[in-house]
Amino acid sequence: MDEEQQKYLDDAIAVVKQEAYEMHQALDSSNLKEALKHANNMISELKTSLLSPKTYYELYMQIFDELNKLETYFLDAQRKGRSMMSLYEKVQQTPAVLPRIYLLITVGSACIQTKEATAKEILRDLIEMVKGVQFPIRGLFLRYYLNKLCKDKLPDSDSDLDEQDGTVADSVDFLLANLAEMNKLWIRLQNTANTQEKSKREKERNDLRVTVGENINRLSSLQGVNQELYQTSVLPKILEVITSSKDPISQQYLMDCIIQAFPDAFHLHTLSTLLQAFSELQPSVDINSILVNLLTRLSEFIGESEIGIANEVDIFGLIEAHLNKIIENPSSDLKKLLQLQVSFLSFTIKCYPKSTDHVNTILNSCVNIIAKNCPDKKVDADSVKHIVKLLSIPLETLSLAILSMNHYPELLSYLAFSARKQVSFKIVKAAISCRKILDSLSVVNELFDFATPLWACDSDEDDIDDYEFEEEQQNMAKLVHLVKSQSLDATFKILEVFKKNFSSGGDNRIKFTFPALFFAYAKLLPFADSNNDINAIDSILKIMAEIIKKIFKIDPESSLKYHLQCMQAINSLKSKAEFEQYAFEFVSQAFRVYFDEFANSRSKFSAISMIAGTLVGSNCFEEENFDTLVFKCTQFSARQLKKADQCKGVAICTHLFYNKYYQNEVRVLECLNRAAKTASICIFNPKNVFLFVVLLNTYIYYHNLGVDSIGSSSINKIIQLIKDQLESIENGHEEIFDTDEIKTYYFNTIKYIRARQLEDKLVGIII
Repeated sequence: MDEEQQKYLDDAIAVVKQEAYEMHQALDSSNLKEALKHANNMISELKTSLLSPKTYYELYMQIFDELNKLETYFLDAQRKGRSMMSLYEKVQQTPAVLPRIYLLITVGSACIQTKEATAKEILRDLIEMVKGVQFPIRGLFLRYYLNKLCKDKLPDSDSDLDEQDGTVADSVDFLLANLAEMNKLWIRLQNTANTQEKSKREKERNDLRVTVGENINRLSSLQGVNQELYQTSVLPKILEVITSSKDPISQQYLMDCIIQAFPDAFHLHTLSTLLQAFSELQPSVDINSILVNLLTRLSEFIGESEIGIANEVDIFGLIEAHLNKIIENPSSDLKKLLQLQVSFLSFTIKCYPKSTDHVNTILNSCVNIIAKNCPDKKVDADSVKHIVKLLSIPLETLSLAILSMNHYPELLSYLAFSARKQVSFKIVKAAISCRKILDSLSVVNELFDFATPLWACDSDEDDIDDYEFEEEQQNMAKLVHLVKSQSLDATFKILEVFKKNFSSGGDNRIKFTFPALFFAYAKLLPFADSNNDINAIDSILKIMAEIIKKIFKIDPESSLKYHLQCMQAINSLKSKAEFEQYAFEFVSQAFRVYFDEFANSRSKFSAISMIAGTLVGSNCFEEENFDTLVFKCTQFSARQLKKADQCKGVAICTHLFYNKYYQNEVRVLECLNRAAKTASICIFNPKNVFLFVVLLNTYIYYHNLGVDSIGSSSINKIIQLIKDQLESIENGHEEIFDTDEIKTYYFNTIKYIRARQLEDKLVGIII
């Protein structure tokens, strides 16, 4: 606010405060005549033409608060016996027009509340009275005051019994009349300016628009305005006010008011009327934004019960015909046209959730719009965002049905690589979310065509965040698990498409996609086995071996577990004997990977433990081959880089000699003795007392299984050794370190022994 406006406002508010003070003094002394005089003087400040709409509003609010207090006094006076109707006649004698009408509205409100007169009579009288003020700003705020004071006093019943007091029809007539007059005053404000002040007046009009829109808000809040009344009377009359005004600013705002104020169900039933009205608006009205608002609201509102309306009336055809007229307009902006199509598509998806034809029609319109506005295919950034939305919205309900739309790839072609990749990612995620079974070779080929930016190396490819890239590739990998077909041959052909495309994606992608492909083939083995299809099993195992070779080149260490996975897969087959040599080769390859690629002591121990654990559960080998593999495993375990790992590794290998398929007590005892000997070498480091707790548990395990060579005396020796070591550490004879983990492990073991001894087990063990 500039200094001059502030000065005018301060001067006016000073007068208002003084006159309000005098008015309250007079009211306190019950001198109503004097109070009305000061009220008149206070309201007269609103006759100024020096204030801008914003500043005038501040002055108006100051007076509005004082008039509310005056109304409260009138109501209190009525309870004490004063007649409001006589007061209503009295204030009509006020000489100045503007103060007189403000006072009439204030007293009229009290008359309605006290029921000395019907709302119908008072409202009819007041709506005529306010015509006496035709100065735009004064007239707008006067009618705004009328709206505010009467908002909770408007008749809202459609019953004939209430006809004397007024019905909702009277309220509708009152508000529509007020809307029409306020709209004229609002437009006149623009016409009072010369060309140089046009932008200033437009800003002032924008500041005042809420006063006009208040009438539509009041209409929408009337409970008696049902769908039928709205459709037959309210909407046609509002539209008549709007279209007859011929003013673009007024038409733009009031159409938006209709859409925002009234229920969405009303709009759905009067869509044809609204669309017809749009065609009667001034050319400079931004119909696009109005339609976007309307369609967006309807998209969010429409549910199953409303879909029936769409089926009864060709809503799609109505909107499409109207949009085509807008598209044909040569001055139409590409960005706004695409935004409008986005809203139309969202609405269509809600009304016709399974209709690919309607969606394809909209996409075709978008292709034509872009071709017309961008013959060089260079689309601006904002339009690109709208194209991405157009391609993404159908995925939620139609999923992979978009693959059959011929205009979908056409629209996709207008996007640069990064935007195409964004859409591709959404297509893939949609397929995963809906768990669409991929059982058709043609569908898979089409899906890969659409998802090309995700799986193929591209010269147009931008730098990408590692996390984003990983997420993309993980989702591509998930697609493999959707492959399912009744025919093994058909599944082979589909997976071959995956393998071929994944192979061309480069090493960075293969490390994410090939593991999923490996397990997809592994899932086929039980199916082929159940059909006794030896040839199919042979083919699958060879493909899995080929996949492992690819993985080995990228991540040699991880290839070890895939070799072991192949052996386990063979071990689970009914026809495992047929593929014993394959299993042997897979484990042999795992050993080669271990020997050549693992250098870190921790990773070497983890790897040999994994190999040993896999071999324990296997029964697909002949004795000679199994002995060879077990010997290698034990040998590598005993050659770990750290003595502690040697001890634990050899202890783990005892399970290779005693399991449900194979029992050799002698070899178990040999391994345990070797592990104990290695642990003894490590005893000089107090931390390695942990190894004896590991051995204690291993000895107890085999003792429980009834291995005769594992007696209680051996267990007692280990227990005593652990006790001595812990005592030595406690007495400070050794280097101090945290023994909590060792103690917890040991005492839990002792607790287990006690529990077993209560069951008359492990009776020879001394604790």
